[in-house]
This record gives sequence, C-alpha cells and structure tokens, in this order.
Amino acid sequence: MKSFIRCFRRSGRGLTLLEALVALTIFSSILLPVSMFLVEYLKGSSELGESHQVMNLLEEKMELALTRPFEAFPVGTFTDKPLIHEGQEVLDLRPALVGSVEVNFSLKVEIVPLEFSAIADVQSGKLERTMADESMKKFTLQAKWGKKKEHFTDLIAFRGDL
Repeated sequence: MKSFIRCFRRSGRGLTLLEALVALTIFSSILLPVSMFLVEYLKGSSELGESHQVMNLLEEKMELALTRPFEAFPVGTFTDKPLIHEGQEVLDLRPALVGSVEVNFSLKVEIVPLEFSAIADVQSGKLERTMADESMKKFTLQAKWGKKKEHFTDLIAFRGDL
C-alpha cells in the first residue's frame, strides 16, 4: 500500500474526483449485493432456527399427550391454557417464548369412528361388521408464531383406547 501511495507522490499526480467516484461506484456495486445476501441469509437462518425449536416443542407436547390416559382428553378444541383432568395438569398449552417470539398452542381432539370386518363363517363366507364408536381419537396439535408474518405448524397423531 505504501508503494502505491509513493507512486502517486512521485508523479505529482493525485486522485481526481472522477477516479474516486468510479472506484466508489465499482466498490459499492460489488459490496451492496453481498451485504443484501448476508442480511437475507441471517434473517432466514433465524426463522429456520425458530421453526426448528417450535417443532421440538410440538413433538414434546404430543409425546406427553400420548402418554396420558385416553379419557383425559375430551372432544373439543383447547387453547392457551393447561388441560386439567382429575385435578392434575395433563398438558400445558400456555404460550411459550422461542427467542423473542411468542408461540401459541392449540389442541383439537376428535373422535374417529372405526369399523372392523371379519369373516364370521368360513363355509358361507359371511362377513360380520363391528363398529367401535369412541375407541380412536385424533389429536391435532398446532403452533402459531411470528411477528410480521404468521407461521403455523400442525402435528397430528391418532390414539386408540387400548
């Protein structure tokens, strides 16, 4: 760098305004796209990290729900409060903070009717059908989050009354 400056001093020539503007234009035309890429990369990376953490929370809550008694989950939609059964907290659906973003949870429980068919008499091939009305439930656990744009993720599981 010192030899570059000495070269200008020896020749008696300085850097003109036009040369400085051209150099600045070339430099900024390279630097601007690179900096925009870095900003978008960091923003996308933090959103991906939030999504990953929210999915982990959903998986933990669903695993906990599947270990609880079948009758602890009545049919309906539950939001933003703990689900209580026989005086004990079964599942915590209160909002949680992931980084600086608040995540809201909801659980929808539905009955899924089941019908079984089996051959009752092998000789005649007669089929016998049986309904199991309330022996299967569908759990839909949803998380919503986001400041500017709302994001949501659903996790669905089926559980039988065994």
